[in-house]
Amino acid sequence: MSTFQRALLCIFRCRALGFLTLLALTTSALFISVSYLPPAQSAIGNQMFYLLLLISGVLLLYCFYLIWNDLLKPVMDIEEWSQQMRSGHLDFKMQVPKHGDLNKLSDDLNDLGTMMYHLAKDTEEQLIQHTQHTEQKTQSLGILYDVAASINISSSLEDLLKRFLKTLTEVLRANAGAVRLLNKDQQMELVASIGFDDALIEKERLLPTESCVCGKIDSSDDLIFQDTLLPCSKNVDHPFFGTDMGLIVVPLQYQSKTLGVYNLFVHKEIYDKKNNEDYKELFTSIGRHLGMAIAKARLDEESTKLSIMQERNRLSYELHDSLAQTLASIRLQVRVLDEILHQNDEASTWQQLERIENTVDEANTELRGLIAHFQAPIRKQALIPAVQDIVKRFRTETDIHIFFQHTLRSPLHLSDKYHLEVIRIIQEALNNIRRHSEANVARIMIRQRDGGRLQILIEDDGTGLKTLPEHSNPGEQIGLKSMKERASRLKADFAIESDPGEGTRIILEFDLLKAQSTQPSVKIDTSFNLI
Repeated sequence: MSTFQRALLCIFRCRALGFLTLLALTTSALFISVSYLPPAQSAIGNQMFYLLLLISGVLLLYCFYLIWNDLLKPVMDIEEWSQQMRSGHLDFKMQVPKHGDLNKLSDDLNDLGTMMYHLAKDTEEQLIQHTQHTEQKTQSLGILYDVAASINISSSLEDLLKRFLKTLTEVLRANAGAVRLLNKDQQMELVASIGFDDALIEKERLLPTESCVCGKIDSSDDLIFQDTLLPCSKNVDHPFFGTDMGLIVVPLQYQSKTLGVYNLFVHKEIYDKKNNEDYKELFTSIGRHLGMAIAKARLDEESTKLSIMQERNRLSYELHDSLAQTLASIRLQVRVLDEILHQNDEASTWQQLERIENTVDEANTELRGLIAHFQAPIRKQALIPAVQDIVKRFRTETDIHIFFQHTLRSPLHLSDKYHLEVIRIIQEALNNIRRHSEANVARIMIRQRDGGRLQILIEDDGTGLKTLPEHSNPGEQIGLKSMKERASRLKADFAIESDPGEGTRIILEFDLLKAQSTQPSVKIDTSFNLI
């Protein structure tokens, strides 16, 4: 639409302009009538004058009314509307005039105000929701941090579960909490709780998985929200903290395997706030981290038990191969002494007593050697001084000449794992030389080879081995087999070279860079998606 057309449309819509036009025409007619028919000269002119004057007056007054009603008052309403908008009263509505071009403008401004009001309302609601979401994520991060801290500083599984329940119940304002783990009979066993009385603990100690909501979690990866504790009260015939409580059941998982569940008993108002996707993600993440910690604690416990069993077995074999044989010899000599006493041969009696005394001394020496070998702690020192201490002690316990050589120019500090295993292998090799080799000379050689590898050679000129460890019968050559096992734990090369009457040579070789690096500590992933 052109400007001229818009102007014509505006004039057409504006009543005041129309009446002003009529007023102009009436006024023109008045001047014309006065000019051609003066009122003083003609009665018709006089009547025409007063009639036109009356019409002009009425039109003038009505034009003033239209200007006020269609122009001035709407403009003042628009000004008031703008002030109200600037003051923040976005829901303010101006009065829309019925006529005039400002009618559409006022209506459009009211629609604009409505849109601004709804936009501000939506923005405020989104801001409130975002603020609440941020506060919830911040709280979730704090909860996850506290749980991760409890996992990292716990010294045992029992201590871990107690710290976990204490942290979680305090942060989430839960009345009670419990951790249940699946036992070998596929029953939910209560292993830790907080807020339970003794009677409830006794009734809740073992629950069949099919009779409780906690058992249903085994077939699902998702947590369960239960808004009433009546089913739990019926199962154990014991009240659960009143009727205004809800139950949160979260699986403890590790490598897609459910280890058990943890429960939180909370008031319904807290329960309603936590029953959303963000908290479901938080609780599930906590369950996975705790499941990982439980699995690790169990593995550490099993590893410790296995290590203890291995050391006990080795000690029992050593006792059998050394001290037990010496004691058996003493027992045989005592029987011989009994027979001599019945023959009243005093010279033979004293001779036999001397043999028994020597055998007892030998047993005492063997026992002290075993105690020193298995119980004496290994001092954390450089490799060469540690081996020198072992060689010095070997010289005091045996008449075998021993030589120690090395080509290292600087102190060599191994990691704890490598230091322990290497020293134990050297001790075991020298112990075998002292007890079984009948050697005159032994030698230890430590040298660094090309490629960053360290080689340790231990050899003697004794009787040698009749059979190598891989061809021996079960229960034989325990010491040699234990050296080989220790070397395998280091992923080191281990070789035994021996022929009857030609002595024995043991060669241990491993990567020096790996041996000097510190083993990284085990860490638990505490990441949680807060986006």
